[in-house]
Amino acid sequence: MVTEPLMRFRALGPLEVTVWGRRVPIRSTKQRILLASLLLNVNRLVTVDELIDRLWTDPPSDARGTAQVHLGRLRRTLGGADPARRLIRTDPHGYVIEVADEDLDLAWFARLTERARRESDGQREIALLREALALWRGRPLSNVPSDHVQRIDVPRLVEQRLRAAERRFELELELGDGEDMIGELRELASAEPFRERLWALLMKALYRQGRQQEALECYRACATVLREEIGLDPGPELRDLHQAILRRSVEPPGARPRRGGGRAPAARWDARPGAPCQLPPEIGDFVGRTAELRQIVDHFTGPDRPATVPIVAVVGRPGVGKTVLALKAAHALRERFPGGQLYVRLGGSTARPRDPRDALGDLLDGLGERGGPRGDLDGRAAMLRERLADRRILLVVDDVADAGQAGAVLPGTRGCGVLLTSRQRLVDLPGVERVRPGPFTTAEALAFLERLAGAARIAGERAVAEEIARLCGHLPLALRIVGARLALRPSQTLARLAVPLRDENRRLDELATHDLKMRAVLDGSYAALDPQARALLRRLGALRGAEFVESTALALGGGDGTRALDRLVEANLVEPVENGGSGESRYRVDDLVGIHAVQHRED
Repeated sequence: MVTEPLMRFRALGPLEVTVWGRRVPIRSTKQRILLASLLLNVNRLVTVDELIDRLWTDPPSDARGTAQVHLGRLRRTLGGADPARRLIRTDPHGYVIEVADEDLDLAWFARLTERARRESDGQREIALLREALALWRGRPLSNVPSDHVQRIDVPRLVEQRLRAAERRFELELELGDGEDMIGELRELASAEPFRERLWALLMKALYRQGRQQEALECYRACATVLREEIGLDPGPELRDLHQAILRRSVEPPGARPRRGGGRAPAARWDARPGAPCQLPPEIGDFVGRTAELRQIVDHFTGPDRPATVPIVAVVGRPGVGKTVLALKAAHALRERFPGGQLYVRLGGSTARPRDPRDALGDLLDGLGERGGPRGDLDGRAAMLRERLADRRILLVVDDVADAGQAGAVLPGTRGCGVLLTSRQRLVDLPGVERVRPGPFTTAEALAFLERLAGAARIAGERAVAEEIARLCGHLPLALRIVGARLALRPSQTLARLAVPLRDENRRLDELATHDLKMRAVLDGSYAALDPQARALLRRLGALRGAEFVESTALALGGGDGTRALDRLVEANLVEPVENGGSGESRYRVDDLVGIHAVQHRED
């Protein structure tokens, strides 16, 4: 009698396929990406365009046909053991892989955790969560080299695992003394050092065993990591627990509150089901920005935080990583804003920035106000302020065009916080803490490329890697594009990639993938300028990379050159240079901005 399915798929670790328990090798990276993309959407349609996005950062001209060829090869790979088996069904718009839940570990994990969520008996819930967590074999899909899969899909799966593990540990502490879970908890907390909930559970488990000093050492370890890495102090739960252990006012060591049935209280995030969190996921390859993160967090949480609504604006040149920095900070601040986090993008760097009325509508929708006023800007703004009053909610307003667009969505009470990003300096917006991330240092740029393309590869051609970083202006966006191209071409040398980048006429065209194009990013900033500012930027582009004095810029500007220069500085396309307070003001144009400017025809 056969006791296991013909074919099983495992994604909660390296992607694996087995037939009758024997592994089916999938040596082609493209086939692994296709299979992972289908399994992540098991029994649901995946369009050809979605598959293309996962297969290539920079798709070939015949991407659809090539994707279909790879799909056919994947079918033959899977069907080699049993040609009659047709797992992948063709749909007019894409493909569907049909797999039973019990044949796919990530689907079985989802079913088990859902059953656990509905379970009323604590011991049975623990058993279900243990069974679900036992399916994990490491980082999911670790052998699938797709930027989209690794940046979007994998973090979502990891978050589900961590929540299930935290719930299991919480239940075991509620129903027992937690002795058996200390080693596992310590290992997981060390692997996820920013996860304060894990540290809190470990501290409680240690204290229950009479190990007060070790519990206090855990707090110090967590506090050190948070302060050194992201400039944060531990959140209120950890601080309160720390004080309680110092006072010995938590449950006495060895206490076992109850055994057997009964459902433990839900974790803190489950206790706030109405709190929205609209933040996009933070990226896993974040590098540097320690000082900037500390500046943001301190403005919201430090002793000198303002008495009014705290507002931080992350401003800077195109491609410097403003949104990534803001989202990193917003995720770090979640515990400080338990009422929720709202996110809206205003499209300020595009040819058509969003109407503030639409942005207000999105924010009100996020607060559950779908029946609010729809045609009146003032009415929507007033309703938003009313709904935010006396609540601790963080608003992340991305890609702001100007102070007027930002002002329309600001709350009126100090419990809320606002985190803006903009290519403009927003000098007309009062009461704002401005954070200005600059280009990476050389060390940060190389560390970033190592995350994207592999440390050994960068170390093997370090001098060329440093040159590529310089040709990219040390800008995170340009470096991300280079890293994505290197990841897609594992056999290509850095020296070969550097050749076209050295040619200024080709550099911007080379800094492009399917999703990211450096030229398009700069096009948006250039298009937002008035004609006089554009003309001055084109002339200043010839001076790129070198410092120049204000009188030179004014002479090149002609007419009202002062206003045109101020406009370029406000747009972060011309950078003031510190001169120690003596002599004439000095400025500089970044290489990529200058190359882009001089390539524009007179207009």
